[in-house]
Amino acid sequence: MARVIIVSNRLPLSVKKVDGKLEFYSSIGGLATGLSSYVNSRNNRWIGWPGIPSDDLTDKEKHIITRELAKHHYAPVFLTKKQIDDFYNGYSNSILWPLFHNLPYKDKDEAQHKRWWKAYKSVNKAFAEATLELTQPGSRIWVHDYQLMLLPRMLRAERSEASIGFFLHIPFPSVRSYGKLAEADQLVLGVAGADLVGFHTADYAKNYLDNAQNLQLGVAGTDQLLIGARNIRVTHFPMGIDYERFARAKKVPAVRAEAKAFKRKYRGRKIIAAVDRLDISKGFIERLNAYQEFLVQNSKIHGKVVLVMVGAPSRTEIEAYKRLHDRVVNLSKEINQRFGTPNWQPIDYIDRAFSFEEVTALYQVADIAFIAPLRDGMNLMAKEFIASNNNKGVLILSETAGAAKELQDALLVNHRNPATLVAALNQAVTMRPREIRGRLKRMQKQLATNTVQVWAGNFMYSLQQPVPGTPRLTRALSETREKHLIATYRVAHKRLLLLDYDGTIMPLAENFTRADPPKSLLALLKKLGSDEQNEVVLISGRSQENLQTWFGDLPINLVAEHGALVKSRGGKTWYTTSGAGKRWKKTVKPLLEQYAELTPRAKVEEKEYSLVWHYRQAPAYYAQKYAVVLQRVLKPVIKPYGLQVFSGNKILEIKDPRVNKGEAIVRWLKHPHDFVLAIGDDYTDEDMFTTLPIGTYSIKVGRGRTRANYRLSNVPAVLHFLEQLAK
Repeated sequence: MARVIIVSNRLPLSVKKVDGKLEFYSSIGGLATGLSSYVNSRNNRWIGWPGIPSDDLTDKEKHIITRELAKHHYAPVFLTKKQIDDFYNGYSNSILWPLFHNLPYKDKDEAQHKRWWKAYKSVNKAFAEATLELTQPGSRIWVHDYQLMLLPRMLRAERSEASIGFFLHIPFPSVRSYGKLAEADQLVLGVAGADLVGFHTADYAKNYLDNAQNLQLGVAGTDQLLIGARNIRVTHFPMGIDYERFARAKKVPAVRAEAKAFKRKYRGRKIIAAVDRLDISKGFIERLNAYQEFLVQNSKIHGKVVLVMVGAPSRTEIEAYKRLHDRVVNLSKEINQRFGTPNWQPIDYIDRAFSFEEVTALYQVADIAFIAPLRDGMNLMAKEFIASNNNKGVLILSETAGAAKELQDALLVNHRNPATLVAALNQAVTMRPREIRGRLKRMQKQLATNTVQVWAGNFMYSLQQPVPGTPRLTRALSETREKHLIATYRVAHKRLLLLDYDGTIMPLAENFTRADPPKSLLALLKKLGSDEQNEVVLISGRSQENLQTWFGDLPINLVAEHGALVKSRGGKTWYTTSGAGKRWKKTVKPLLEQYAELTPRAKVEEKEYSLVWHYRQAPAYYAQKYAVVLQRVLKPVIKPYGLQVFSGNKILEIKDPRVNKGEAIVRWLKHPHDFVLAIGDDYTDEDMFTTLPIGTYSIKVGRGRTRANYRLSNVPAVLHFLEQLAK
């Protein structure tokens, strides 16, 4: 098996010195859990900083650390105190972190900025050297997060054949915010060294593509970026949690003991839990202000509720984090002094990190989880609360957290409108148990299927797929070129017109069952087909029934299901070209229907020799998630039948791979023509474009990579062009 190399700023195993002796301790976070199956393999490696400055280590101690880490298949990158301060505390967390979270930051010291940027580059280079040393032919490299955004390009420069993935665990900002950064172009290009770039949400992926386009670094398409001779896939993979670990925690004795302790401590009161790293992006002050206003509006609830706020110390060397700590402590004291009594303190602020046992126990007994970051890449805490809770908890969550895209049954709030936070607290404390259970059950079902293991598997599966070949840049069919093409058409004596239907001469319909051609299109096709010098072939993925009903009476050739069924002009009989038969549908169709039930507004279409899973109307999150999962599930099922899954424009189609538009048009290409034109809009038409001989004309409709000669922007442009031919 090819070696998998994981690269992140920190390793799952860290080192510290206690009384002059080295001690190793694990940090079992979501990332480590999701990637454990890869790192457990003896051949694979995880590269990162072990958590201790190299200045504090002797050469012998470095050797001991390297040897101990190797037992776990880890490899260290040693950094000095100055590198840590300038690279990590400086550029990464004083510039990139606030910028990417749309937070204000001070960057007025030009000399300091240059020093930080220099350190950022040098540390990325150190990681590149460590990675290259361990890279083997065929290695797959997965780079993680904002601290290493230059690394993919550095690796690509030395290993052009390597398979490289990059995942950003924080948001990616809009063009308006990101454009302020002096090194904006270098970071975008650094990430673009990867073959696959992943984000938590579709919005973040779009922001990255928009910035690349705005900086004129490449051509952005849907889920792809073309830079020079390379095509980079850019898409989203929402990260999950180790759901079973949290769901089963209630049975762990240590967790049960902690839960009992919390119940005793907060007996008789509704518990509002807020557990976070003490970070400037987490909205600590905004939540405290909202809680204070909630107490002002609800005097009857005094003594009956407590906010258990945990602020785990984070980045304590950075001045902004020190100021945040002081503000949170002082505001908590003020609220307790204003509302508290000898028997009740409305806030229990805990200034330390909680263990796994403490966190899960608190989530189990909590009535409300108050999670309202100003902006967050995902926020796994919200998911951990849902997985841990004993069916009585309400989740309050910022709509600016990535997790909000999935957890629609949470009470979503917006920190820019503080009243929404107060209203959510009011709604949460009065919500009926039946509604609480219903909301939790739906969210738990969602998280149980989208685990961190599934997330990692989906990313690595996508990384292993062949990177699409770089398209040649096609020319727009300008007015001058259109006139030339029309003139060539008019002087030709025997012409072949190959036309796709959906997305080419008919706009894509939200509901695939409602795409009946208008009278104007029927008239246009009839006019083109009636010309004795023309051979018109309508070649579509549509069913035989659709094409026969709509176009059966026209003087044109019809090709259904991408080539599986053919009817010649003037004929009445449809001929079959597929050898896969139909028996396989009894096995595959129930699978498609199962995932259609899981995906809102997804539908299954049964054709004569193929099945199609439509998700054009499905919400983006569910569409992306289940489209990837379904492809993986189908692969072993359809393999014995010699079938494949083809991904089109918001569809997955299961069919015989030997049947395609390229093969279908061969029967007409065998005959001599002095003008051949093909027009199409999606991946199925690329087979047709590739099959066309030199000297023919092909037109791609819309954006995206293509083998076509020319490009038209949309369906109206195609119809206008065809009308010019018909004249």
